[in-house]
Amino acid sequence: MDSGLLRALFREITIKQPFERIPEPALVMEEQQCVRSYADSGAQGQALSGTYLYHCAQMCALIKPGDVVLDIGCGPASLLLQVARLNPRAEFIGVDLSPTMLEVARESARQQRIDNVQLLADDMTRLAMIADRSVDVGISSMALHHLENLGQLEATFRNISRVLRNDRAIYLNDFGRLKSTDSVDYFVDRARDGANQETLLDYRNSLLAAFSLEEFETLAASYLGPCAKVYSTAFSPLMMVIRTPRRRCVKVMKPEFRRRYSALPASRQSDVNQLRLFLRLGGLASVF
Repeated sequence: MDSGLLRALFREITIKQPFERIPEPALVMEEQQCVRSYADSGAQGQALSGTYLYHCAQMCALIKPGDVVLDIGCGPASLLLQVARLNPRAEFIGVDLSPTMLEVARESARQQRIDNVQLLADDMTRLAMIADRSVDVGISSMALHHLENLGQLEATFRNISRVLRNDRAIYLNDFGRLKSTDSVDYFVDRARDGANQETLLDYRNSLLAAFSLEEFETLAASYLGPCAKVYSTAFSPLMMVIRTPRRRCVKVMKPEFRRRYSALPASRQSDVNQLRLFLRLGGLASVF
């Protein structure tokens, strides 16, 4: 464990109150170059590739053949397409409010020849395109902090509850609000390997816009039912996960996950290792 991480953890443990949340400067990312940069950051070996691999494996443990899976705030679908490729007998719906994000997502789906994904323009606070009780699995990755305020986050949770069937399965992950902007800067600096300046700026804005662990816990308890547990990285909620129990054994997928892990550069393997460690310490076991 590097000394910078130890200093960040010490700050997070000893500081009593987090800084005040700063909403994203652009709540919907539409500028073409920014969207392309964000999409590229999820490619193999790039800034988000280790994080995506960890969450991809966790999501696959919820998805059964024949399921309808909704990705809320899918963005350019970098993670969604990875999950869809590994689950060809499930049907996926990705919703996002940014036309540019959806354009890039559709282009990527065509290039990768993935045909079990439908992409829709929809607001996550309404999910107007999604019928009641029509979804088996709800997933989302690093999208909820784009909401402007707590009221919008509550509306999103309420509509997730509305569209899920009674046998609900949920995997939502997002950043948690840290207590110190120095800690924010440490984690941004740690992501520099393979990331451009636009990606790093977006990452910093995302950490500043994160909701608190307590806010997630309150809304999950109110809308997602007793089986949806909230986990966070130990010592500090850099990453938070809301997950229901696994519905599927992913033993047959483990060799593929391990192959992808082995192909990552050392810095991105370190991202996976730290997520495994600190989320396991927070109560969430790794899938591979």
